[in-house]
Amino acid sequence: MTIEEVQTRLRAAHARIGNEGRFALTLTLDGREDCYLTHWFRPEPHAFEDCRAIGSGSLADCLAALDGYVTAYRRRPTQAEIGRTLGLGGADGDGDARRGAEPHYFLAAAE
Repeated sequence: MTIEEVQTRLRAAHARIGNEGRFALTLTLDGREDCYLTHWFRPEPHAFEDCRAIGSGSLADCLAALDGYVTAYRRRPTQAEIGRTLGLGGADGDGDARRGAEPHYFLAAAE
């Protein structure tokens, strides 16, 4: 498998999870076929990045683990997306753009 094919697989997987975060693939260069695949993401908009290990071993093992990770991944909506869904805020969902108000936060509860 060429590096371009690996990049294509990683880009496709990244698109399938909504382009959240970034994947990091570490390959050894000493003749062994070892690699390590991680997903770096921000759990909250202002949080530090977090890292999840996806797979390690051969490249085939990592790509198989990536397919499983992407299948099980559940994207979390942003505050702006929640706001737009609930009809709160302006065009960007982060405040009332019509009045120039500061962004506001909200909690939604359901019974």
